[in-house]
Amino acid sequence: MRREIPFIITLVVGLVFLLAPLTAGNIPLVGQPFSFITATYFSPWTTIVAAFATGLASVNLLRIHANSISRKRAGWYNSVALVFALAFFFVYRTAVELLPANKALAAGYANYFNNILSPLSAAMFAVLAFYIASASYRAFRARSLEATVLLVAAVLVMIGAAPIGAEIWDQFPVIQRWLLAVPNMVGQRSIIIGAAIGGFATSLRILLGLERGHLGGE
Repeated sequence: MRREIPFIITLVVGLVFLLAPLTAGNIPLVGQPFSFITATYFSPWTTIVAAFATGLASVNLLRIHANSISRKRAGWYNSVALVFALAFFFVYRTAVELLPANKALAAGYANYFNNILSPLSAAMFAVLAFYIASASYRAFRARSLEATVLLVAAVLVMIGAAPIGAEIWDQFPVIQRWLLAVPNMVGQRSIIIGAAIGGFATSLRILLGLERGHLGGE
């Protein structure tokens, strides 16, 4: 029963969310449509499950970094900063939620968030830009026909997006917009369609019990 009960719950909930947007009218003997039942009784549980998952991830994060701090592993001071930031923002945000009338407390939290967390996030993405540039340099080497096409397209897009591109030739921005609107969009939609088909196939296997990895099986 350790696997049968979770499987039944998964099957019922999956069918409800699957049928909710595909059905119209009231359910017999219930008097309510599937969409109403889903929004009222099932959707709130997704928030609860997500909250428990976030809490479990936070506990696991604390356990891993506390172990790193206690053993003084390499970079343990980074773990100290992470644990302190996690605890600080958790306590501060809890106080803000429990005392909604305290405007100074909310303003202080917003000040910390806007002047510490947001700049750090921006700095992280700025650093990632250098890694992306390095990866692009390795990927755009014209070692094959496909890599050459990718290299030419990338150069045209960059030149067309830069202000100097229009000064060199007024058609560079036109080519750049066409590359983004036609070939790029075709590729993106193909990837999305493939991912949707793969997600549907995986979901169907889970609902039918063919995929039981989430239940601890193989």
